[in-house]
Amino acid sequence: MKQTNRSIVMTGLMIGTFLTAIEGTVISTAIPSIVSDLHGIRIMDWAFSIFMLTSAVTVPLFGKLSDVFGRKRLFTIGTGFFLFGSALCGLSWSMESFITARGIQGIGAGGVMTISTTIIGDIFPIKTRAKMFGMIGMIWGVAGIFGPLVGGFFVDALSWHWIFFINIPFGLTSVFLITTGFKENRRRKKQKIDVAGAASFTISMAALLYGLQRAGESGRWLDAQNLILFTLFITVLALFLYIETRAEDPMIPVSVLWQPIVAITNGLALVASAILMGNDMYMPMWLQGLLGYSAMASGFVLTPMSITWMVGSFLCGWLLAHSGVRISGFIGTGLLLAGTFWLELLDPGVNPLLYYLITSLLGLGFGLALTLTTLCVQSAAGHQMRGAATASNQFFRSVGQAIGAAVFGAYFNTSAAERALCHGQDPERVLNGLNAMLHSGGGRDHPSYGQIFQDVLFFSIHHVFVVMTILAIAAVIIAFFLPGQLPDEKDHKV
Repeated sequence: MKQTNRSIVMTGLMIGTFLTAIEGTVISTAIPSIVSDLHGIRIMDWAFSIFMLTSAVTVPLFGKLSDVFGRKRLFTIGTGFFLFGSALCGLSWSMESFITARGIQGIGAGGVMTISTTIIGDIFPIKTRAKMFGMIGMIWGVAGIFGPLVGGFFVDALSWHWIFFINIPFGLTSVFLITTGFKENRRRKKQKIDVAGAASFTISMAALLYGLQRAGESGRWLDAQNLILFTLFITVLALFLYIETRAEDPMIPVSVLWQPIVAITNGLALVASAILMGNDMYMPMWLQGLLGYSAMASGFVLTPMSITWMVGSFLCGWLLAHSGVRISGFIGTGLLLAGTFWLELLDPGVNPLLYYLITSLLGLGFGLALTLTTLCVQSAAGHQMRGAATASNQFFRSVGQAIGAAVFGAYFNTSAAERALCHGQDPERVLNGLNAMLHSGGGRDHPSYGQIFQDVLFFSIHHVFVVMTILAIAAVIIAFFLPGQLPDEKDHKV
């Protein structure tokens, strides 16, 4: 029997990881053009939240299915979903069709992310495995740096459609390398699939996000339909937790979640990820809609955040060794608070260098805070539960991003409608007018759109930044409850 060619497999995994990683940042600088072309500012948050929601649900499911049907088969299926969704994104004719395609993309991304990590565990011994995970982490950093630039380049040079079409040849290459280089053991342990847990979680999250979306569109958070949706969310979420405590192979082991350090750090991961989504959605809109930046130029402004994110990740280990968990958490969340507070104070006339400073601060804070949460969760779990604990951390990050996208989108729409009424304007007309302003250069170079539209956009994004600052304060408070040092790992050795 032929042996696995680790170099070929690792190359395929890195290509697949890069495609799914860059998809989270490449759209940041393109979303204003997409929204303008497809006329969907009211529901633009779903373009982010649906991707995060479907990937969050499928991360644990693909892991379970790969144990039953094999890694290679499920990697191919996951990549197939991702590429099919990419093609549909590029061919979208409306914002609704684009959002549907993003959901399909998210399903595939969840599969690629979780199976890539699992395959590395299958083919590398533990000492080498750590280096391979470091290479995968480097891929995420590179994707973070180049994602906004790639998005801006395609929008300015070709069109936003090519952001998605370009995935297809690289994705097929990844599948070819995995299928030819990976020789897996076909003996699999039979496990039950937690269908009830996955279904109940999906229903609860869909009810929450749809309720937030409706509230943002109508401005009536407590009308009958929204109350029904929020009640459904709470009820089905409780059912989900009940199912998980009794499932033979739960999607997310609740026993892991109840450990104090895991609960605290996962809560911090959720809040920090929500802040991250707010920055990714509304910083490009501020730069392009109010300052007249091109998509490429706004990508350059976001680039320092990706660089300092990597720096923060590297610093996290040193800080933990010298200052402990709680101090490291305070430093990371304090940087997030400083960055969001500065965002709250912005006006269109500030020195452009300030934007680079803000994104640098935020990147350093995210790198410290989010890396810290992963290290704490892994240290708290024994060897047998470490994979589940790490999955729970990724799960809460994804849910935080999905909920953050919906909450910020709802609050943006509510604030825009409120400001339009202050000007004596029809909120529907003003929101439609904002679509035009979101073309590159639309803020300053097209005065025909009027000061009213610019004022509404400034007011709405400013209020989103205020909410981000409040969440950053909450993150600092959560950091106060972190332990002084990492848990003792003497009983957790392999």
